[in-house]
Amino acid sequence: MSVQPRTHETVSEAQTTDPRADYISVGIDNEGAHHVYRTTDESVHVIENGERTVRYDLEDVEKTIDDWIDYIADRRGGFEVQYLFKTMADAIVGAVEVGDQ
Repeated sequence: MSVQPRTHETVSEAQTTDPRADYISVGIDNEGAHHVYRTTDESVHVIENGERTVRYDLEDVEKTIDDWIDYIADRRGGFEVQYLFKTMADAIVGAVEVGDQ
C-alpha cells in the first residue's frame, strides 16, 4: 500500500475532479437558520443572524448530507425553504408544493 502525501498539487487535483460546487445551500430551517454544505471537507455550516453558529464535520461521525437533512427534519421541524434534497423525487415534490401555494 502506498501513501501519497497531501501537497498543494495532490489536493488541487482532487478538488478539480469533483463536479460539485464547493458550497451548496441546503436550505433555511423552520427556525430561520441557513444550512450550507461544504463539499470540499464534507461539513455543514449553520448560519444564524449573519454568523456561523455550528460547523458539523460529517466525515468525523461517518454521516452524509442526507443524514443531516433527516436530522433537521427530526430536530428542527424540517426546512421552510429547501434547495438540496435527498432524492430527485423529493425535489419534485418540493417543487410541486411550492407551486401550489
